[in-house]
Amino acid sequence: MQSDFRNRRGFSRIGTSNSVDRLAGLGFANSMEDLAVKMDLFLRGGAVTALATCALIFLVNPTVWPRGLSVPALCFGLSAYLLVSSPNLGLAGTRTEAVLVMVAGVLPVLAIWAGAEVFLDRPVYQPWHGVMAVLVSVGAWLAPFLPFAATARGVLVVLLYAALLYMALSTAAEDLVESRRRFRRWFVALMALAGLGISLVELLRLDAELPPPAYPIHALVFLVLTMLFLAWAARITPDLWPLRQEPVTSSPAPLSAANAAVLQRVEAAMDEGIWRQEGLTIAELARTVDAPEHQVRRAINKGLGYRNFAQFVNERRIEAACEALSDPTRADIPVLSIAFDVGFASIGPFNRAFREKCEQSPTEYRNSRSASNR
Repeated sequence: MQSDFRNRRGFSRIGTSNSVDRLAGLGFANSMEDLAVKMDLFLRGGAVTALATCALIFLVNPTVWPRGLSVPALCFGLSAYLLVSSPNLGLAGTRTEAVLVMVAGVLPVLAIWAGAEVFLDRPVYQPWHGVMAVLVSVGAWLAPFLPFAATARGVLVVLLYAALLYMALSTAAEDLVESRRRFRRWFVALMALAGLGISLVELLRLDAELPPPAYPIHALVFLVLTMLFLAWAARITPDLWPLRQEPVTSSPAPLSAANAAVLQRVEAAMDEGIWRQEGLTIAELARTVDAPEHQVRRAINKGLGYRNFAQFVNERRIEAACEALSDPTRADIPVLSIAFDVGFASIGPFNRAFREKCEQSPTEYRNSRSASNR
């Protein structure tokens, strides 16, 4: 009996110990969850504040309008997304949440717009861009009622962020603005990858039951990206965009003796007609003039004021095309042949570059010159 009693007491102690351990474990889990909630609120507040500061910097500088308005618009969309994507703010089921969801639904469109305006000197928008923007926005608003709309929108958003990533990387080679070129590769790539990751999580419905620590990590990613962009944009905003009414070049800056020597060799190569080479890249030009690629970029950008390598090369090509189109003895030569002769690989890029330079198509230019020579 005494042995049984001792055994029962032992079991009692073990049971009590297990209960205490379970309670302690629950208390620790609750404490960690509370910490995750507090960290989430703190980081989201910091990210929204940073976004508001970034938006204000661009709003108070009207010299960068209208292109500069894309950045505050993106900041506004990101703020709405940060507020509506956390369950810790108590917005579920409120009218505020409904409004924020509608604003956040346009975020992928705003990201593409801002990316194009920041990293392309002369972005070209097509009608299908507008159609895509409408579909993405309307898809977000219809998603709560039509599951198919949510899926279709998710696929479109993934494609949009993939396009942003492609734009950031594919146009970097021709960028002659050194600070912008260094920044774009990793920042826009990170922004696009973050957007792709979040979109895939939402598309695959993996965000239904995220663990509490996922929310502060999510907020931290946006805070870091916002702070990095803010530090960069605040420093280079005055030189970020040329005004639309100005030519594609900016004022040249003094060069060092080494860069001036490189520039002389670059101009000599251009005078010899290297610009006629189809698909000419800055790497090939650097090999021709026997200089490092970064030094050739700096020489062209600082010494001649060009912000984009294609603009620099196309200047010579369009001048030669204008001469050919103005020559009465070459009036029977097709425009396409002239485009090939001056270094363009197809008629589309030639027409765009020509219209940007001359404000009319090659055919219109030829007809106007023909009429004036009669």
